[in-house]
Parts: sequence; C-alpha cells; structure tokens
Amino acid sequence: MKVATNQYFNELTRLLTDQHSEISTLQAKMAKGDNLLRASEDPGASLKILNLNSLVSKQETQTATLNSLDNRLVAEEVAVTSLRDIMMRIQELAVMGANDTYSRENRQMMAAEIRGYQSQLINLANSRHTDGGYLFAGTKNSTPPFTRNAQGQVTYQGDSTRIYFQGLGNQQLEINTSGYELFSGGSATKDRSIDATFAFGEIDKLVVALESGKQADISAQIATSDKLRGNLELALTKIGVRRNVIESQANIVQEQSVTLQGLLSEQKDLDYTEAITKLSARMLALEAAQSSMAKISQLNLFNYLR
Repeated sequence: MKVATNQYFNELTRLLTDQHSEISTLQAKMAKGDNLLRASEDPGASLKILNLNSLVSKQETQTATLNSLDNRLVAEEVAVTSLRDIMMRIQELAVMGANDTYSRENRQMMAAEIRGYQSQLINLANSRHTDGGYLFAGTKNSTPPFTRNAQGQVTYQGDSTRIYFQGLGNQQLEINTSGYELFSGGSATKDRSIDATFAFGEIDKLVVALESGKQADISAQIATSDKLRGNLELALTKIGVRRNVIESQANIVQEQSVTLQGLLSEQKDLDYTEAITKLSARMLALEAAQSSMAKISQLNLFNYLR
C-alpha cells in the first residue's frame, strides 16, 4: 500500500498537536493543583466535588455561627461575673453594717459606696453584644432592658423569652440569659417585668437601712443579698454549661470538616508525583515525534538517486 508524503506529515502533525495539548493540560493542572480543569473531564468526579464543596461550606457556616454564639456567652459571662462580684461586696457591706462595732458615720459611708454600685449594676445589666443587641433583654434586644427614672426607680423593658439555636442532631441550644433570671431572686409577684427589678429595689432598701442606722432592717437585707448573689452564681453556672455544649458541638463540626476536607482532597487535588511522571513521558514522546518529523521532512527522491 502506498502512503503519500502528506499523510506522513498530517499524522505527525496530529501527534505533535495531541502531545502539545496533553503537556499544556498537565502543566495547567500542576500550576492550579487541581485534578480536573473542566467538569467534562470526569462528570462523576465533578459532581462529587460539587456536593463535597457544598457540605464543607455548610460546616464552615455552622462553625462561624457556633463561634459567634460562644462569643456572646463570653460577653455574658464577663458581665455576670462583674455583677456577682459587686453583689458579693454589697453583701459584705450589709454584714458589716449589721455589726455593732461600726458607727453611724461608718454606715453612711457604706450606704454611699452601695449607691455608687447601683449605676454600675445598671450599666452591666445593659451590656451589649458585638452585634449591637442587648445581652439580657430577651427578644426585645434593640433597646436597653433596664432604665432608671427621675425618682430612682428601675424598670425592665425586656422580656424573659428563651432564645434557642438549632444544633447538631436537632438539639436545641439555649443561648441567652434574661434580666429576669439575673435579678429576680426571691421575688414572687408573678409579673416578670416587676420581678426583674427586684434586686434593685432590695439594694435601695439596704441603702435606706444603712443611712437610717436601723440594724434590724440591715440584718433583714443580709439574707436577701445572699439570695441575689446566689442567683448570679446560678446564672454563671448555666452560662458555663451552655459554653461547654457549644464547645462540644464545635469539636464535632471540626472533626466532620476534617473528614470532608480529606474526601474533597482525594477527588479534587492533583497527585503531583503521578502528574510529573506523565509529563516526563509526554515530553519524551513529543521529542521523539519531533525527531521523526524532522527526519521524514528531509527525505526526497534525490536521497535515493545519489
């Protein structure tokens, strides 16, 4: 069978083009680090990569949400710890004021110190999260939950609604502490807006008792201040439990993310060792094809007539 010269050239040209194309593809994959440049190369693997990327994205969103919730609880913990410390000092002053060894002037100073703490308590009770919402206002977190009028009376503008987050496995995570939980210790009016201001009313009573020097009234406030402090201790414990639950969930999400990233890497990432081996083979094949074409291009009838 006779083979025309142009057939040699056409076939060699095709081979050279294919080799160049394969080399360019391998080099592009090595530069990008991906096993696939186009979905059409392997539709099945591309679909798996798409699904895995979607799952990884969801895990990242959940991790960010859990971190945000923990940051909120950290802010609550800091504020409630400060409230607890102030209440411990107020309780200490109540015990001191009920002691006969202190003079009327001493009690006046104690009352003045407690009055100074009242504004601090209000400020801490109106603590805000980094998103701008008030921590202890329940769902009414766009306005300060605690306000004091011209007569010195404290009112509560928030509510006692629980706020939940949907965790893993449909677990409901409680993420907020209301002003009612913090300051209602011992109150039983059944009106939570009133009960949430109970602590401030009792502190006012202690101040009046210290200023008047009535030891019986001062002594009566010792037990109440202990309940109020205990209320804050309980709130701190609950916050700690919530943080532990969120940390546990975050660890689970992190483990799942690592697994998904591993599966994604198997499908998406390029095996550089295999790619380098293929590239070397393609380069050798290209050189051989180029050498063959150079030799064939030099052949003509005069080579045989010499």
